[in-house]
Amino acid sequence: MNKNYFFNIFPNEDEFLIASLWEDLTLCLEIEFPIYTTSFISPQIWTKLSEISNQFNLQIFTLGLTPTSEKKIVAFAPKNFSETNLEFPVKYFKIVGTNKFKTLHHKDFLGSIMSLGLKRETLGDILVQDNIGYCIAFQDIYDIIKDNLHQINTIPIKITDVSCLEIPKPQFKDISNAVSSLRLDSVIAAIGNFSRNISTDLIESGDVSVNYSIEKNKSKITNIGSVITIKKIGKFILYKNLGETKKGKFKIIIKQYI
Repeated sequence: MNKNYFFNIFPNEDEFLIASLWEDLTLCLEIEFPIYTTSFISPQIWTKLSEISNQFNLQIFTLGLTPTSEKKIVAFAPKNFSETNLEFPVKYFKIVGTNKFKTLHHKDFLGSIMSLGLKRETLGDILVQDNIGYCIAFQDIYDIIKDNLHQINTIPIKITDVSCLEIPKPQFKDISNAVSSLRLDSVIAAIGNFSRNISTDLIESGDVSVNYSIEKNKSKITNIGSVITIKKIGKFILYKNLGETKKGKFKIIIKQYI
């Protein structure tokens, strides 16, 4: 695979980022040692990298706050390199903003961190539970945050590094519904209790992604385990098909990230 072909795989992405990924990839092949990206990569990119890794005779590993996180660091590694030997240059940490009278949300943690003048791609996803923000960042970025972030929305905070094992699992809300088929338009209608017309409009307008790629084909059959994102509505997993009802519909369970 040559450079032009590689760039053509990511036609709508930032050219400087794709150029950086190409340099990381070729360096890995040259020195036969793992190379890590210097930013957290969006799922639209790391999923494609994983798909084409065999064409380069190397391995692609990713690391985010949790296995289901969207933003991840990519590691390019030689074909026979063991994943257990990888050393991602990151720090897991938590920001504790204990307060009886005010609830902190994801936007509060992210906004306060970004006010330090950091670039968004130097920080992974943030998971918020009970006024605690669980985060992952590069080591140097963690040091900046720890030294300079002292409060969030006037609430004093405490920042400490944690083990990856201390990161809580994402929480979900279960949605149960019956659909005539697993076509995308039917699944979208079930997710939001929309009419079929609204579901179709969302898909055709490019507001729906399946496994982090925009999907405009309303007739696409959605597989169990697919991650479905609807702009301004949320992120969901088509979790389980419980089989047909007496009326010939499929009873499905969808999990919504909360």
